[in-house]
Amino acid sequence: MTIELELENSIGTTSGLAGFWRKIRWDALLVFLTVIWGSTFLLVQNSIKLVEPFSFLSMRFTIATLALAIIFRKRIVRITRRELVTGSIIGVFVFSAFALQTVGLQFTTTSKAGFITGLYVPLVPVMAIFLLRHFPAPLIWVGVFFSTLGMGLLSINDNFNLDFGMGELLVLGCAVACALHIVTVSKFAPQADAINLTTVQIGVTALLSLASVLISGEPWVIAPAPAWGSALFMGLIATAFALSVMNRAQQFISSTRATLIYALEPAWAGLFGVLAGETLSLPAMLGCLLIFAGMVVSGIGESSK
Repeated sequence: MTIELELENSIGTTSGLAGFWRKIRWDALLVFLTVIWGSTFLLVQNSIKLVEPFSFLSMRFTIATLALAIIFRKRIVRITRRELVTGSIIGVFVFSAFALQTVGLQFTTTSKAGFITGLYVPLVPVMAIFLLRHFPAPLIWVGVFFSTLGMGLLSINDNFNLDFGMGELLVLGCAVACALHIVTVSKFAPQADAINLTTVQIGVTALLSLASVLISGEPWVIAPAPAWGSALFMGLIATAFALSVMNRAQQFISSTRATLIYALEPAWAGLFGVLAGETLSLPAMLGCLLIFAGMVVSGIGESSK
């Protein structure tokens, strides 16, 4: 009996350690994704100097759609009408987020854009009240307060004058669209194949980007090689690869734990911006810290429910 108990305990411990290290590996991979996403702010800002915003989005998301369609072709042939409809609804929010962010980056810095975009973390539980009937824990409201105060400080320059222009407003709209994207995924994803739903979202974003090229009157020109390089990296790595990893990783770690890791994205965006020569005012730096604190506190509050 003693030997059997020791054997069971040994097996349980081994299994526990294996699960622990598996989570650590997925955590590390998700941190790596935040580095990739953080770098895209600077890449987008440089790319839209070479090609128009909606043209660049068309390139990026067409590449991502083709990659997902080829990799997951066996799943896509089994796509359902529900996945097409719900994926299209979610795709509208995906397009809105990237369109607002890409255009906004023409008028603001990557550092500011990164941290303002990160406001989606505390916005998610607020929007979940209305769309999912999920009521946030009290600590989440503390996170929302920190983030709101931080955004105010982020908009003040060294002379303590308000510096919140068109670029910041557009990126704030991006944060709202990101939050709506996450909430609608939570609403529709449980009844759908995650990969099919993702492919439809990205495909709809590509189509809306192409339509926006026509509506906005952007000229049809052949993009220079550096722009294609950025589009390939962002389409294959930052979109297709990243979304595939996210879907896989969240089978092993909770969405709350993943969201806390995703909160690192604006920190990397700020770091890349500073390395590229951007500067932030002292109030803005304090605002970045408060927004980051708000994201972390909101995540902790969500996990404590």
